[in-house]
Amino acid sequence: MTTDTDLSVLRDVLRVYDHRYLTLDADQRGRLLDGTRRVLGTGLSAETRAALPAADRLRAFCIQQDLPDELERLIRDEVEGRRPGAVVVGGRVYAMYPYLRGVPRQDADITAEVGVEHRLDDVAWQGRRGDLRITGTARLERVDTHRTAVDVVLRARTGGVEHRVPADTTGDGFSAVADLAVLDPGRWDVFVTTTALGLSRESRFGSRRSPGARTDGLTRGLPHAHATVYFTPGGHLAVRVRTDLPPSPLRARLRSRLRR
Repeated sequence: MTTDTDLSVLRDVLRVYDHRYLTLDADQRGRLLDGTRRVLGTGLSAETRAALPAADRLRAFCIQQDLPDELERLIRDEVEGRRPGAVVVGGRVYAMYPYLRGVPRQDADITAEVGVEHRLDDVAWQGRRGDLRITGTARLERVDTHRTAVDVVLRARTGGVEHRVPADTTGDGFSAVADLAVLDPGRWDVFVTTTALGLSRESRFGSRRSPGARTDGLTRGLPHAHATVYFTPGGHLAVRVRTDLPPSPLRARLRSRLRR
């Protein structure tokens, strides 16, 4: 059984295989690789593999199999922001490294690390009702597919009640119209759910925006309340529905005159 101490030491050892490794000369790399092989021993247990991110598992594979060129390419691609594609098989996601041969499937498994790439392009009222149109992009990270379903989810911050709105999609882009009149009073957080090839992922929405995205608050009266669309301190899109309707400017002026 792998202890917490063993795992911590292993993570510390593998952590140095980043941009710093690329600056080492051949002799320094050789000494580092020899020392790491001694730490790795005969291999990684299934328990240790499950506790490490895929990037560390692949580093360990290259070091144990004496693949210095492949290891350098793996690190250099990460440093320069080049991420490999991925394939979905049986509900699991596996990273594809054409230059790595014989990688155990469990080492290339990135299912737990796949999230949603998303961007808010626009949020605006539509029509005269309480319809809010939300447009943006959403896709599964690293998974290349032309068939992606997107739902916009408004979830009550208290109680967890949710309203799910299927979006119209074109490529990675989507557009959804949510009827805010159906929301109960309270604060509602906006999420985006992306589904492709049998795999679904959900993420808070709005923290990543296109340069022209509107960021100031939007307020509109509903039949029995009013709704304000805003961004949380963390930058996420949210809606607040209140029943204490403020008087309209015209009504306020009339009241002021009657009090005179």
